[in-house]
Amino acid sequence: MDKKATDILGSLYKNVRNYDQRINYQALIAIGGCNYEVLINDYPVDRYFGPANGSMSGSTPINIAILKSGIQKWKIRIYPIRERKEVNGAVTLVPQQAIQPGARVEMTIEKVRFNESGDIEKRFGEVVKFEAPLEKDNNNGQNRLGAAGKPYIEYNGTFQADVPYTLVGWENSTDLSNMDPAVIKQQLLTQYQKYHDWLNNRNLDQIAEAKLAAETEVAQAFFYDKKTNDTFTSAFLKRWGQQGLEMQPLENYKVAIYGDGRIATLIDPVDNGSPLWGNYKTGENQYKNNTYLLYFHIPTDKKELEVIR
Repeated sequence: MDKKATDILGSLYKNVRNYDQRINYQALIAIGGCNYEVLINDYPVDRYFGPANGSMSGSTPINIAILKSGIQKWKIRIYPIRERKEVNGAVTLVPQQAIQPGARVEMTIEKVRFNESGDIEKRFGEVVKFEAPLEKDNNNGQNRLGAAGKPYIEYNGTFQADVPYTLVGWENSTDLSNMDPAVIKQQLLTQYQKYHDWLNNRNLDQIAEAKLAAETEVAQAFFYDKKTNDTFTSAFLKRWGQQGLEMQPLENYKVAIYGDGRIATLIDPVDNGSPLWGNYKTGENQYKNNTYLLYFHIPTDKKELEVIR
């Protein structure tokens, strides 16, 4: 079973074009005191929904959301932090009413080239450098987020990207805003239940085949070489074929639309994660969980949802 899945995904690098011209864009994100979601071309590349006592920072590759050269859109959605509270006898995450004055939002997008070891070989400069405006608090003289006190803030802009590839992606997919929301929800549930069953039964071959088109685009966007492809395939087999995985029921979800109306997924309304998850045992009374994010679209000339990322 694993051999067929390895055969399906192990040669993605052979279809990668213009490896010697590879360009990588990465977002350097530093956000604290709030919950957030970062989107490139309305595709989510980073998010955090939970308690926030400090700041979070890191580097996120974003080529996966860049389908072709040209003007790209970026957006940062800011929400109040969530607190752990007991509701109806169960502990859950509850959002505060407003975004705190101490929240901070910074993002830089840099154009680079990675070498075969994954280190930066060449820097081409920053294409976005954003810092949310601050203002003086008249009461204490300290800096505060200028838009603090609101339940939601959105920052956005554009940048030029030059990549040596063109991906089909979701650019010409069906505009889901023209469809009946109930139909979209039912199609998503059908797809999620299918993946739920595959994961439960460790049907790696079916999962690999269903995700092949999506992973082919990811391989091009990230310029896989054989080493990268081997690393990806090994991680894919381990994660999607997790031994001893006990999938949990599909529940507590809502439909989320991305990709300017052309991508749909299910998210958990508590933490904006995926409702597709399972536990596996790591020791005596010790467990870990895997969560599986999936994004779907309806390709041109088709009627049903298919996975795109």
